[in-house]
Parts: sequence; C-alpha cells; structure tokens
Amino acid sequence: MNLSHLDANNQPKMVDISSKSSTLRRATAQAKIQLPSCLQTYVKGDEILLKKGAVFQTAIIAGTMAVKKTEELIPFCHQIPIESCTFAIEINSDLLVTIQCTVKTTAKTGVEMEALCGVTIAALTIYDMCKSLSPHIVIRDTQLLIKTGGKTTLLERPLYGLILTGGHSKRMGQDKALLNYHGQPYAIDLYKLMQSYCQQVYLSARPNQWLETPLASLPTLPDHVSSVGPISGLLTAFQTYPNVNWLVIACDLMQVKASTIEYLLTHYEGMTIATCYTNLEQGFPEPLCAIYTPKAHRIFTEAYQAGIYCPVKILKPQPCTLINPQNVCELMNINTPEDYASIDH
Repeated sequence: MNLSHLDANNQPKMVDISSKSSTLRRATAQAKIQLPSCLQTYVKGDEILLKKGAVFQTAIIAGTMAVKKTEELIPFCHQIPIESCTFAIEINSDLLVTIQCTVKTTAKTGVEMEALCGVTIAALTIYDMCKSLSPHIVIRDTQLLIKTGGKTTLLERPLYGLILTGGHSKRMGQDKALLNYHGQPYAIDLYKLMQSYCQQVYLSARPNQWLETPLASLPTLPDHVSSVGPISGLLTAFQTYPNVNWLVIACDLMQVKASTIEYLLTHYEGMTIATCYTNLEQGFPEPLCAIYTPKAHRIFTEAYQAGIYCPVKILKPQPCTLINPQNVCELMNINTPEDYASIDH
C-alpha cells in the first residue's frame, strides 16, 4: 500500500498538492454528547445556561478557533483559507446534544480535518463547562458526515440516482430518453454519468415503458402511483427507498454535465428538504435537477393526497437550499425538435 504521507525512503512528508486545481470544498463533521439528568435544570430553550456562561455559544466560539488552528494541531495539514465555518447544536429531551460543524473553502485540498477539529473542540468545551456538575458526560459518535468538492464525495446517507423518463414527449414527437446523444440514447449517457456519483441509479418510467428498447437492461422503478407527471416518479422513489438521498435529473435536461452535479453536491445541505438550482428567470426552485433528502417523502406524499402535483408548487414554501447555476444553459429543457437541433449531440 502506498501511503501519501511517506516518501520513497519511508520518511514522513507533507502531501504535494501543487498540481491540483482549487475547487470549492466542503466538509461537515458531527459529534454527540450525552449529558446526565442533573443538567436538566440548566437547559433554557436551545441553550444551557451556567454561571460560567452560555455553554453552546462558548462551544461555537471554541470550535471556530479550533478550525482556524487545525494546521498547527495535526501534523502535515496544509494551511487552508477558511471561507466559512458554521455550527449547529441541538439538545433533545433526553439531554443528548448533537453538534455539527460545516467548513467551506476554495482550495486544492479538503477541510475534513478542520471540521473534525471544530466539532471535537466544541464537544470538549461543553464537557469542560459542565463537568463540575457531573463527571458522567459521554462524548461519542464523532464522525465525518459530508465531504464534497474533491475526488470523492461523502454524504451522511447513501445517494441514489433517479432519471425521470416517464413523460410522453408529445412536443418532441418521440421519447426524449431515446434521443441520440453522441452515438447512444441520452438516458444511457446520463445513467453512466450519474453512476460516478450514486450508489444506485434508476430510470423512473411508466410500467413496461422500456420493454424491447435499448433501455430495457437498465434498472427501472415503475410508477407505483397514478401517473400525473414527475411527482409519480418522485413518490415511487421516495417510497421504495425512503432512507436515502436522491439525485434527481429529468431526461430532457440534455446539457447536464459532471460539473452540474458536482456543484450541486458541493452546496448540498442535509437539513433541508432539497438542494436545488434556482430558475433565475422565475426565482423558483428547479425540482428536476436536485438532491432530495428523506424529509421530502412526507412533504410530497401530503401534497399528492391534497391534489397538488406540481413539484415547483410543493417545494416553493418548503425549506430548500437554493443555488444559482453556473451555466443556465445546462438547465434548459429540450422539449421540441428545434430545441434538440440547437444543442451539440
């Protein structure tokens, strides 16, 4: 095994990142702290108030300081310009505290260690401020949840892919999923692209839609609910695998690139319903090039039962992470033969 921190003579060294490109990178780490019941008296809303001060606020300050000092604490860590450092601390009725630290940078290497240092020092600060009341405090489950922007991507739960192909393509006059794209049906090209990021990729389709076609061999999720547009495919995916994230892309977005997906992943926020691109003309979320979290399952189910089938209308009032596209052309719908003729295929 070749270890990047050892040179040819098995001597320790800093990894050479000079040939890498600077990209937007993000990491989120998490730690949990189980507090004893004697601290219940000091819980005031979302904070613990002691004579020493506000525990969680102090922990956030300490954790942020640790993030900025990571290269001094961990051997061979590179000095990285920290562009963003945020904390989220929650305490439940059982006095289980959950801390998350998210760090962002535009650099040649990632910020996983910065996020882990931040969340660890924040946890230790909570321990230090509370230990005089009880020594029975347990710090546990410190882990990296999310890493994006580098060669590998890590999310806090599995990422599955869904290609929406169940439409009737009336304006195009033929199935858009089967349109030639550099020598193969576009759905196959998109399937291969999404495989680079997802553990599993499925076509969303009407029952038996792709029998005896070039797409017949691809994994398919036939609609479980009445076919009323994209919501049928979305609900089928959410119901079939409710505990995963879903990267959803419609087959009429024929200019989606690897960079489109990577930019979406870099800005992913697991605490919201979905991470979506913004339609810059209308200002609403683009639901058919998005990452959905398991929270979307209930929201879409309730909307469907209420007769609301438009994904845009469902997402607009919900807490979504909206990002501006780097290239609006990548999100242009290819709906007509004229649209298709206008793109490189």
